[in-house]
Amino acid sequence: MTPDNDSTSVIDSDRLLMQGQAFVESPIAAVRGKLLQASVVEREQDPSAPLPQTVAWIRTFLARPHPDVGRPGPVCPFTPTALALDTIWLAEIHDRDVSVDRITQLIGEYRDLFAEIEPRTGQVAINKTVLIVFPHLGDEAAAFIDEVQQQLKPSFVDLGLMLGEFHATNESPGLRNPDFRPLRSPVPMLAIRHMVETDLPFLRRSLDTPQVRGQYLRSYLRRLGPTVRRNYFEQAVTALVDAELEVRALKRAKADKTAAKADKTDKAARA
Repeated sequence: MTPDNDSTSVIDSDRLLMQGQAFVESPIAAVRGKLLQASVVEREQDPSAPLPQTVAWIRTFLARPHPDVGRPGPVCPFTPTALALDTIWLAEIHDRDVSVDRITQLIGEYRDLFAEIEPRTGQVAINKTVLIVFPHLGDEAAAFIDEVQQQLKPSFVDLGLMLGEFHATNESPGLRNPDFRPLRSPVPMLAIRHMVETDLPFLRRSLDTPQVRGQYLRSYLRRLGPTVRRNYFEQAVTALVDAELEVRALKRAKADKTAAKADKTDKAARA
């Protein structure tokens, strides 16, 4: 899922749908991680349960246009095809009392499972998503989800993956409308998916430090550089240069401050 992404269509969706028919069987990895496809959740669970609520939100919000997005098409352009391919996998974490370390460990395990479940290659794999849902964390859910996502995102991006944070109070703004909140969901969750070229705006945000931005952009160019369109490649390179210049400026300012402090101390000692 790529909410409010720059992409507005999925190329050759009919071919992808045909390819996707081979991926409806639950692999061992999915069984081991208690992962369920969206179609299974809808068919076998009570609509009021957390996972069906999540799938319903995906269908009624992410997979549909919204007047506040600022562009035509669904909130997440990849979601309609992912639903049709049945490549959205969900897992419910039943724990009510967990630590950030425990959630971090769980997400690491599901990251490994993500690599194992089908589809693993080809364009159709871009539509694969694993959602780890935390319906029982109570008032601490948002803080837990945000902290884990912030801690793990660099390592995910380094692997060519994205880790998205969703909860009812998420304040991340839309790309075109700063008043739109595309990452708000009725049930707290973290989403694992492949990184795509149109994730660039999420990797060069001024909210992140220039050091972090530089790390993200180097990973983006290393993983996707040979395949992205020219305008994305050029934007990524420009953003990386800007981040590196900011880092140098910060280092220079710190060095100047240190030198000024030392000079002041030296003058005081000689007085």
